Amino acid sequence: MRQVLVLLILLNGAGCGRGFAILERPKGQIELHQPEVVLAPLTVTPPTASVSKLGIDVTVRYAAPAELENFFKNEKIFGKLAGKNPYPAETLIFYVKVANHSAKKIKVNPDDFVMIDNLNIQYAELSPDNISALYETKANVWAYAKSTGDLAPGPYGIPLKAAALAGGGGGRKLHYLIKSVRLAGGYVHPGIAYDGYVAFPRPHPNTTSVRVLIANLKTDFNPADEPATAIDFEFPLAVESKKP
Repeated sequence: MRQVLVLLILLNGAGCGRGFAILERPKGQIELHQPEVVLAPLTVTPPTASVSKLGIDVTVRYAAPAELENFFKNEKIFGKLAGKNPYPAETLIFYVKVANHSAKKIKVNPDDFVMIDNLNIQYAELSPDNISALYETKANVWAYAKSTGDLAPGPYGIPLKAAALAGGGGGRKLHYLIKSVRLAGGYVHPGIAYDGYVAFPRPHPNTTSVRVLIANLKTDFNPADEPATAIDFEFPLAVESKKP
């Protein structure tokens, strides 16, 4: 009788989850592994560009892998965390500086930034959580690109919303480093310059040019802190992939 009772308990538990027992294990820390990928070096022209509107200056500079390697090795900046460049090889990184020379505060939100290439593919800006998800789940970086044309077959056509299924951030060293240098969202008050890095998926191999949109900078806030004006800054850049 005791054996039958134990069997019934086990069968009852297995009935949950559509006939399969749900086994949970303690959730530990997920190690973020740098993928071993060899990609052709990119040349971005011009390497630095600036646009001014309504007293707001925005500068975008291509951050080449060699620059990032040297930057993250700087112990004066990162202390014990100094080491390898935390950005995946499949990303394209830009240093962005926003200088507010107007008499009004502005609001910056990197989540609104996009990159569009000459193949009509739109790429979302990759947050630290996005990049952690790429490491943790080995998700395809092209899940963060959305095609608006017919020249981007296969994984390049995956909708942006698919990225949400990749998983959350890991909170590990690489995640912290990327978060610490990312251009953070928030208010930029008059006379203040705001800077940091933004990341995009590396563009399609057939891409020859991109437009980086530092989009939706808000200003002209009313007493209820509601913006009346949104400004976009567009940076057309040529992209060339050179074989190693």
